[in-house]
Amino acid sequence: MKAHTRAVVHPGGRLGELHCTPPLTLRRVHADRPDASALCLVGSAAGPLAGDELIAELTLTPDARATLVATGASIAQGRGEMPASLAWRVELAHRAHLVADPGPLIVCEGSRVEVEVTIALAEDSHLEWRELVVLGRSTDAVPGAATVGWDVTRAGRPLLRQSVALGGTDVGNLDGAGGHRVLASALLTGPDVAARTVVHTRTSVAQRLDEHTVLLTVLGDGAADVTRALTALRAEF
Repeated sequence: MKAHTRAVVHPGGRLGELHCTPPLTLRRVHADRPDASALCLVGSAAGPLAGDELIAELTLTPDARATLVATGASIAQGRGEMPASLAWRVELAHRAHLVADPGPLIVCEGSRVEVEVTIALAEDSHLEWRELVVLGRSTDAVPGAATVGWDVTRAGRPLLRQSVALGGTDVGNLDGAGGHRVLASALLTGPDVAARTVVHTRTSVAQRLDEHTVLLTVLGDGAADVTRALTALRAEF
């Protein structure tokens, strides 16, 4: 399946464009601020499945504000010659502000999925973007395999480029995650962010990327525990 979803947010919470193709369906929900647009990702079909090519684009024009949440997890499943791909393409113009958590991605036995997060920032835009990958439905399940890649630029300059390979063919093979089955990440950047490196534990670290950008990374074996640890680390900023 090929699916392409696109949303454009303008100032004052105005949604200028919304085009959705299952399973990536966006719905507008109540926003906490009258000048913001709140979007919710709804799983309107199974996926990502083997061979799926899913693309979601989100653009914020100058001075626009938006939030993105999900109703639940995306579940990668199904065996096939081709992996599933899930690509987020985000563009934030001057003074745009986005807080996004597109929900957990659960990678089931036999499945392979490639996640790409491509973000183009203006010099003075603000972003908080979270990713949560869970290998296997349970702690004793055989994990699938996932690759999570970030390509982030600010004003055309590289800010973050990295790729992490997770999972393997058996429950003991969790390369890339240090033997853990859950990886949570958050990218926080903006003119008001006082970036610094913070080490809570050896599996919970905030890495300073530049003066106004940090990458938070937490590893663990339970999604709830990892999410709480990420939230505690986020509170440092």
